[in-house]
Amino acid sequence: MTARTVGKPEPALPARPVAWLLLLLVASQLLFLYSDVASAGLASEVLMLALPVLGWRALRLREGYLLVLCFLLVCGALLLEKPVIAMIDESLERSAYLASFILLMALLREGAVGSRSVLEVGTFLTQQPASRRFLTLFGGGHFFAVLINLGALSLLAPIIQRGVRAAVPDGQELDDIGEVRERRQLSAALRGFSWFLVWAPTAVTQAVMPTLMSGIDIARLIATGLGMAAVMLLVSWAEDSLRWRNYRKMLIAQGRLPLPSATRIPGLATISLGIVCAALAGLSITFMTAAQVTIVTGVMLAAPIVVVVWIFAQQSPHAGRAASTVARLGEISFRSVPGYFREAIFIACAGFIGTMGAMLVPAGQLAEALELTGQPDWIILWVLTFSVWAFGQVGLSPITMAVFLGSLVAELPVLPVDITLAALAIAAGTAVCTTGAPFSSGALMLSRATGHSSVTLTWRWNGAYTGAALLVLAAIYGVLTAW
Repeated sequence: MTARTVGKPEPALPARPVAWLLLLLVASQLLFLYSDVASAGLASEVLMLALPVLGWRALRLREGYLLVLCFLLVCGALLLEKPVIAMIDESLERSAYLASFILLMALLREGAVGSRSVLEVGTFLTQQPASRRFLTLFGGGHFFAVLINLGALSLLAPIIQRGVRAAVPDGQELDDIGEVRERRQLSAALRGFSWFLVWAPTAVTQAVMPTLMSGIDIARLIATGLGMAAVMLLVSWAEDSLRWRNYRKMLIAQGRLPLPSATRIPGLATISLGIVCAALAGLSITFMTAAQVTIVTGVMLAAPIVVVVWIFAQQSPHAGRAASTVARLGEISFRSVPGYFREAIFIACAGFIGTMGAMLVPAGQLAEALELTGQPDWIILWVLTFSVWAFGQVGLSPITMAVFLGSLVAELPVLPVDITLAALAIAAGTAVCTTGAPFSSGALMLSRATGHSSVTLTWRWNGAYTGAALLVLAAIYGVLTAW
């Protein structure tokens, strides 16, 4: 697999036309979400259809496969004599929404790229003593994921590798201590990233769940998801400590245990990032309250405003801040935004496939065949989580399965479980899939950033942890459904 930096356009991509199309897609989708103007929604769907046509030369095998699958599902709907136009319209609406969401969250990453505060805090997290390094990197991966989504992995990975390899001469391989340190730190960051998916409004899972299943208690979902993430922090730390306990004892016996480095928390940088997070949260809640929209829709409008102010603050006051900010925003719009073309196609296809596939499956008959109404609630929740992980092993992305299962649950004539817990279980499946399936976006992103294969990052390094997480989730669901 060749490395590719997210945010850098493909050579074959007509960058400026694609940039305009993506910007218009986001603008029309925001107008639709906040005004409910039907023509704006239709415009976003048309733009979504035009995107792969305009940039077809830059498509790769993954996107081509997904587009073919979209076409086959439409053919299946025709053969089954379904209301194809209405189904395509609903599927495209979700595709445009998800593509716009991922593009708007990508803007936060662009704001972080030039932030000295992000670099200082990230470096501080990777330089912690071994006794607390795993916990801080899990927390750091989680925090940065909330702020900059997938950018968290592309940010932390090179800092981790730079720190581990600092004492190694150029061209020389890492010794066993260096290999273990790099493995543990990258795994901690990936695990921390994965569990932001169960609660954070900036996660794509939280963007899609309320649009699929009505009646979700968002406040309860966020609170329960945060609790689940805290439990998984302990599970992750315990698994890592047990796995490397004997190795640590061996290093102590041999006198090879590295001395802890002295680190000081970067106070100003931490405060600066806290202000960015507070601004994002405050604006999101304000838009949610004023426009009577979901918190995720509030985040979508708040993100570009926060990014503009963040970039303005990064410019030197001696070089004309306004002009520098305009120049940087132009660079982001016409150089960085086209670089997310493939990510937009991928997430849009995932939404289309999941929505269309769920409408083709007879939900009521399936539920009756599986006798879902007679099963304990915790088992149904666990099966939802397990299904996302299991299908992730054969190449179906977690978000595709999340959309499919969420749509399927919504179509059931009688809900066998609490709708909020069903959404949580599906989101937990995407989290488990991130560390346990080599085709997940998080694993692929970390693979591109580090050079380690996604198979190594998931199956080899985190296989046992993923199994433990699935078992713990069964217990969590048992507790949640017993209340």
